[in-house]
Amino acid sequence: VAACFAATAAALPADFPTVPMKGVNGPMRMPLYGLGTWQYNNTVAEQAVIDAFKLGYRHVDTATVYGNQVGVGKALAKVGLPREEYFVTTKIMGGFNATGTKENLDNCLKELNLSYVDLLLIHFPSDAQGKGGVTSRQEEWKALEDWAKGGGAKAIGVSHYCAHHVKDVQKVATVPIAVNQVEFHVGMGNAPDTATDDKDFMLSQGIVYQGFSSLCGPCPAPYNKELITGDLVTSIGKAHNKTGAQVALKWVVQQGIPVLPKSSNPAHQAENMDLFSWNLTAAEMAKLSGATTPPVSGGSS
Repeated sequence: VAACFAATAAALPADFPTVPMKGVNGPMRMPLYGLGTWQYNNTVAEQAVIDAFKLGYRHVDTATVYGNQVGVGKALAKVGLPREEYFVTTKIMGGFNATGTKENLDNCLKELNLSYVDLLLIHFPSDAQGKGGVTSRQEEWKALEDWAKGGGAKAIGVSHYCAHHVKDVQKVATVPIAVNQVEFHVGMGNAPDTATDDKDFMLSQGIVYQGFSSLCGPCPAPYNKELITGDLVTSIGKAHNKTGAQVALKWVVQQGIPVLPKSSNPAHQAENMDLFSWNLTAAEMAKLSGATTPPVSGGSS
C-alpha cells in the first residue's frame, strides 16, 4: 500500500508557494495559502472553490462540522484538475472512539467524492460538549493513524491544540503530527503562549503552525474590520499599492505561516492570493508584530 500511495504524492505546481510538512510517508509541500470555507453552505462553497481554482488556488480547507464537503467535492470534480495537482484539507471532530473515528473519516471521503485527502485534522481536542481527555485523544489519534496508513490521508494533524494536548498525542504517535491549525493574525505577534496555542512549542516540534481567521473575520466588532480597513494595515498597504487585508495576510505568510482566507468574491480571492511578489520591510513587519489589537478572539473555525 505504501508504495502505491507514495506514487500519488502531491505534485503542486513547482512555483506554488509552500512550506515543508511531514507526511505519513515522508516530506510533503504544504501550500502557503488556500481557500477557507467555514460558514459556507454547499452551494456557496461549490461556487467559491470553482472561482478560486480558476484564479490559481490549489488548496481548499473544509471540515465535517462546516456541512459543505459535498459542495466542495462537486467543485473539485468540475474544475477538472488531475487529483495530484491540488491539496485538500478536512477535519473531523474530537472525542470519537476508534469506531466513530473511522466512520467519520470514511464519510469525509464519501462526501468529498475523493479517494484520499492531503491533510486530515482532528478539529478540537475534545468533543462538541468539551468532553474528552488524554485517553480519548490518544484513541482517536491512533485510529486516524491507521486510517491514514491505509491510504485515506497523506498527512494528519490537529487544530485548536495547545502544547499539553499535543504531548498527549506524541506519547502514542507513530506518524508525525504535521500541522496545528489555530487562530493567528496581526495583534497576536507578541501574545503569550496561552493565546497562540503555544506557537513556539509547535515550531520546536517540527509541526507546521497554520493560521485561520488571519483577517479576524469572526472577531467581535470593531476588531472584525481592523485588519481590512484599519489605519495600521491600510497605511502600510499604500506604500506597496496593496489593500489592508493583503498587508494583514502578508504579515502571516512572510513568517512562513500558511493562511486560509475565506471569500466567495473572486476579486477578493485574487487579492488574497497576491502575496508573494512583494515583501514588507523589516520595520513594517516589526510595527505589525508590535500591534496589540485585534486580540485573540477564541472564535471557532
